Amino acid sequence: MNITKENTGNLTAEIKVEIFQNDYQDKITKQLKEYQHKANIPGFRVGKVPIGMIQKMYGKPIKIDEINKIISEGLDKYIKENNLNLLGSPLMNEIKNSLIDWDTQTDFEFYFDIALQPEIKIDLESMTLESFKIIADDKMIDNIVKDTQKRQGHAHSHDEADENDIIHADAEELDENGTVKENGIKTKASFSVEKISSKDIKASIIGLKKEDIFDINFAEALGSEHDASHALNLGHDSEGLGSTYRIKATEISHLHEAEVNDDLFEATYPGQEIKTLEAFRNKIKEEAENYYVRETDQKLLGDVIGKLIAETEVELPADFIKRLLMESNSDKLTNEELDENIDAYIKSMKWQLIENKLIKDNNLVVAESDVRNYIKDVYLGQYFPKAQDEEQDKRLDGIVDTIMKNEKEVKRIYDEMYDKQMIELFKQKVKTNPTEVTFDEFVKLVGHNHDH
Repeated sequence: MNITKENTGNLTAEIKVEIFQNDYQDKITKQLKEYQHKANIPGFRVGKVPIGMIQKMYGKPIKIDEINKIISEGLDKYIKENNLNLLGSPLMNEIKNSLIDWDTQTDFEFYFDIALQPEIKIDLESMTLESFKIIADDKMIDNIVKDTQKRQGHAHSHDEADENDIIHADAEELDENGTVKENGIKTKASFSVEKISSKDIKASIIGLKKEDIFDINFAEALGSEHDASHALNLGHDSEGLGSTYRIKATEISHLHEAEVNDDLFEATYPGQEIKTLEAFRNKIKEEAENYYVRETDQKLLGDVIGKLIAETEVELPADFIKRLLMESNSDKLTNEELDENIDAYIKSMKWQLIENKLIKDNNLVVAESDVRNYIKDVYLGQYFPKAQDEEQDKRLDGIVDTIMKNEKEVKRIYDEMYDKQMIELFKQKVKTNPTEVTFDEFVKLVGHNHDH
């Protein structure tokens, strides 16, 4: 076997793979003898079928299979030994390879087209962006104080729900057909009727009795997936926040708000010696602003990514990419759809190359052990205390093993952990001009950018 490469462009090349009879003949002969030994053909005893008949019946497909294996192994070895960083995979040159005659040829030449990853230069230190800090204004603090009074207040049961009540319920996620979703989310939900922003949904809930069952989409009812996550007792990034749930009311309680006094301060921040309303509000302000750092971090991540895609020079062979996309998605992508979306595909590929460059140059690493620890701490930490004994640790490992089999979820966790590292990298290296905004101003700003 002989493999050579000839450049056809700045980032494209043709690989020629020459296969000779002595590369494959011994393997074919061995396989034919194995077939002969097992063949059960009428008129012949098992193992006594003439080799010529076996050759006629099975020789060609065995030959094609063996040569394809040799090509695959040879190409992989050649690419690794020559440190070729490819865009996608080698594509067979259908025109040149169509001339092959499997019946008569003993030596073969196969041609493959490849594209190489371009060199990319990234200078994060030269970038300047506007960044944001969300400030908790008096309106936000007032709302949090009010919520805290309700949370620390006391309740008594009601027979029927009214606007000032809190409903506690068992919740099961529904599928698009309105039936309980197999392996869907099951959780304990609780929500305040007065928080429901949809008048129609609120009207349907007022008058609800204990044990009543109804369907509700919390994101629609409360106005956002953020609020839905609180009602459903789920994380802000959980899947299913936009789903509809079947609710069975387990308790309806009427809340009497706690008074704003020393007892409320101590119950909210035990042991922190908060004695005045001013100190209480300042603590709330501090916590709220720390909480919203994640929102501004996500905006910074998106803004830096957008700027890198727009301003980083990345040469890409468009014709090869079109072929690569068509051959990879031939069963679900038409030429018209490809032409219509080619800019989006190239933009996505451009970011993948930039991201890989950033990860490599800055030694960003997420190991499997990191993902397992994340699952233990974030997923299971709220349900299980820190493992106190070996038996409990084994049980937790078993649960983690099960979650690790969910490829989609594991990929989401990997992506989230890489995003966190990327955010820290950007914070360290990108120059920013910080601007203070309220949460409402930030929401309008992000919505305005999304509109564009």
